[in-house]
Amino acid sequence: MSASFIVMTTDEAIARYNANYNGYLKHEVVKVNQYREAYKHIKGSLADQIVERAIWYMEHGYTVYGMGHNSYHSDGVLDCSNFTKLVYGDFGIKLSGVAKKYDTFGTRVKGVYPHKVNRYWQIEGTEHLLPGDLLTWWYDRSDGYRIIGHVGIYMGKVNGKPTVICTAGQDTPTAIGIITSFKNWWGKHFYTAQRVLPDCSWTPGLIHVNYEDKGPVIPKRYILPPQKPLIMPKKDKQS
Repeated sequence: MSASFIVMTTDEAIARYNANYNGYLKHEVVKVNQYREAYKHIKGSLADQIVERAIWYMEHGYTVYGMGHNSYHSDGVLDCSNFTKLVYGDFGIKLSGVAKKYDTFGTRVKGVYPHKVNRYWQIEGTEHLLPGDLLTWWYDRSDGYRIIGHVGIYMGKVNGKPTVICTAGQDTPTAIGIITSFKNWWGKHFYTAQRVLPDCSWTPGLIHVNYEDKGPVIPKRYILPPQKPLIMPKKDKQS
């Protein structure tokens, strides 16, 4: 099914990709390398595979922000919840394409909350988080009802900072980027942390029978055509 809402044309998507690629090399690629160094002790674990698949979609998914049922499968278009659903779905973990449902998945990680210090916000309790956890953010509807409006995948503490990969605004080449600053909106609007991965997901070498890597989804069409040859992810061998 085609996407129901797309925010840019192919020409606009290519222009955005080119305009932001140098910034991506200086920020996102650096953070990816720092993640791999900091978490090399869990390399190949289910949690690491989840984070690495999110990174793969950021680098090779050529995503454009938009909405629609299975819109990434049809056109390479996604929003925050569909990105999260896509990544975990590659490993047989069923989530939702609707952001407001994400506090119902898994179990809430206790002790993680927003806190304002002087002028700026921060997320306290990140020592309780693990790579592969889900983080959510709220917004208030016009009727005053508060719901989840954004979701992302926690990568871990990278260079000492909590780090999230998600759909991330207008200054990235594609729809996906990496967030490391929580001083303003990202801190104030933090809502919950959810753990959806099973126990031992952070131990390399374990076989998770129900969570086999099915490989990434390749869209039928692209709003943003691949700008470089696609390099498929290598499957980690588990023993």
